[in-house]
Amino acid sequence: MKQLIRVGIVHDYQLFSDVVTTLLHQEEEIALIGDIALDFDDMVPRGDSMLLDVVLIDATMARMSAVHVTREIKRASPAVQVIALGVEYCEEDVLQFIEAGASGYILKNASYAELLHTIKAVHHGLTPCSPRIAALVFARIAVLTREQSQLPRLHQVNLTRREREVLQLIALGHRNGEIAHQLDVALDTVKRHIANIFKKFQVHGRRAVIQKAHEHGILMETGCTPLVGIADPSAGDGVASPGGYRNGRTRNLQQN
Repeated sequence: MKQLIRVGIVHDYQLFSDVVTTLLHQEEEIALIGDIALDFDDMVPRGDSMLLDVVLIDATMARMSAVHVTREIKRASPAVQVIALGVEYCEEDVLQFIEAGASGYILKNASYAELLHTIKAVHHGLTPCSPRIAALVFARIAVLTREQSQLPRLHQVNLTRREREVLQLIALGHRNGEIAHQLDVALDTVKRHIANIFKKFQVHGRRAVIQKAHEHGILMETGCTPLVGIADPSAGDGVASPGGYRNGRTRNLQQN
């Protein structure tokens, strides 16, 4: 037996729902699920309990944003296909629904045959749209790809376990001598680790290496306590430690 397409409607206009429901009830391939004139929270349960294959959304709803409802449905149940009904032929409006996750749209002047075709198409993984809208979608993707490619790329930084420990202590405001004492290593060893850390991050100062480490997410990985503040640039390359405001002064972090 052929599996039926389970369809629901989100609307705030009863006559609209009655007309669409009456037409769809005549289709052997479609099963309307329950009383579809429900509040959004009742109609779209969370998780895998969503019982619908396709949701028809009245794009002209006044009580709630149809674009927002589309986004919420897709967030709750990504497998559900959403079709926006009664969309004005405004390219930006159509793109908003597509970006929110809609699989299809029906313009205000569309026929019932077009609605039926779109329901069956999206249920089978197709996305019917006009050539003009398809071109706009591709153009939007190209813009997003170009913007993404222009973002600064972080080079890969691989620190040893000891270098991560040293970096964490630097971020906490410790001097070289204090780091050596805490790690029970020679001062020259600490200086060598710091030089290696600077080289790997391609920086020349403690404040810069802390900023870079945060950008790479490395300090978060080491569980480092966030910095309280950064010293005035005019005061040199210094960082305030979490407890480093004793007597109103910021601890100087210059190397010993």
